[in-house]
Amino acid sequence: FVIPVIQTEPYRFRVGGPAKRKQIKGVDATTRDGRPVWLVRLTAIDDARRTSETIWVEVPGDEPSFGADDQVLPVRLVYTPWVNRKGEIVRAFRADQISPADATPRK
Repeated sequence: FVIPVIQTEPYRFRVGGPAKRKQIKGVDATTRDGRPVWLVRLTAIDDARRTSETIWVEVPGDEPSFGADDQVLPVRLVYTPWVNRKGEIVRAFRADQISPADATPRK
């Protein structure tokens, strides 16, 4: 089945802190082809509604090197929730990469 890509165009994203390695049962997570997986805290900002929400985004590859509060754009952002052993829904966001936002402000 196909996981729909989130339309990020109306939103702004700011980095909430340094990236950290994703761990599963105490072991650093990797992709099937051996690339490391990083967790990046982003604040998604909706200017039209004057709201924001913090999300954690999993990104494969080299360590993202952004400073806190840098504006970025997650590329091919998807939402893949799952249910843990306690029966709780766990929110999971993934992106192919996180790029610097362009210099021109969005309207």
